[in-house]
Amino acid sequence: MRANQFLTEATTSKGREYNHLEDLVTFEGSRGALKAAEILTRLGQDSKDVSIKWDGNPTIFWGREPDGTFVMTGKNGWGKNKTTSSGELQDFIMNTGKGEDWRKDFAGEMSGVFEILEANTPADMKGYVYGDLLYTPRKPVTSSQSGLQFTPNKVTYTVDPASALGKRIAGSTLGVVVHTYHDAFGDKTGTPIKDTKSINSNAVVVLGQTYVTHQPKVDTSAVQDIVSTANANAQIIDNWLKPEQGLSRKDAILYNYVNQMTKQGKLDQLRTGFYDWLKTSKVSQGQQAKLMAGDDKGLNAILDLVVKTQNIKNNLIDQLDNSGADVTASTGGERGGEGYVATRDKIKLVPRHRWTPN
Repeated sequence: MRANQFLTEATTSKGREYNHLEDLVTFEGSRGALKAAEILTRLGQDSKDVSIKWDGNPTIFWGREPDGTFVMTGKNGWGKNKTTSSGELQDFIMNTGKGEDWRKDFAGEMSGVFEILEANTPADMKGYVYGDLLYTPRKPVTSSQSGLQFTPNKVTYTVDPASALGKRIAGSTLGVVVHTYHDAFGDKTGTPIKDTKSINSNAVVVLGQTYVTHQPKVDTSAVQDIVSTANANAQIIDNWLKPEQGLSRKDAILYNYVNQMTKQGKLDQLRTGFYDWLKTSKVSQGQQAKLMAGDDKGLNAILDLVVKTQNIKNNLIDQLDNSGADVTASTGGERGGEGYVATRDKIKLVPRHRWTPN
């Protein structure tokens, strides 16, 4: 099996591989705000490249060595522990950590996953794939009045049993969503996977990007407000972000601020909470003094644009969550999951007001 059977061209981006849409403002100032507005406009007209952001767990790597030997390991064993049997993997899990109570059941579950994947991975496959488990024999798909359901982590997914995907899932024992292909064990630079057909089987459902089928609408007047605000305040925004001696990464400080306010459930205070947060942050006293002594008009304009971008994005997410697609998600009994990914622009559409990472 040739690697390029299921590869797509890799792209690069600033920050993490996939950035939150509003982070474009903190990374790139007025230019980032205009870019975010452009992306929102396009998504309101064409959402064909928007896919579900699956909340799978745990992360695994599996594949075959050049001699055909099957290997599977978790994220913590990648490049370190080349387990070639279910027993080896079970022993590795049991002997890692501090003897936590959950390890015995988890080791048994992963041992079973190893055996299923080994039996269903093509003998001629070369290299590895990286992905997240969705369901296993120990955490199986269940059937309800709503449809077929599985909960790999915090999100419960419901699949229409009459859909093509539902019929595949109903006849399978294991589900996994994959992200990247890796040439060799321990390879840190993966290539996004385009086509998963060659690594699917009746027993194992391997999903790649699962695209939405609903076309959301975007309020063009709200997007135009972002454009007008960014253009009117471009100079003060970009001047505020400009590096200065002893304060070279204001964008990184703002990025951390938004993340911390998200984790604390204080996004409603994002426009006004920066200086209170700063006083209790890990930012050095010297940098705090410089930030507090500066002109805050640029900062205020940046945070205003972040909030405006988030608001439009959240409305778009709500439309997708309520679209009645073949796959729907709920978290804590309420509709909605981890969000979506705009693959062309490598942007995450995450409802940060109700979703925070573990």
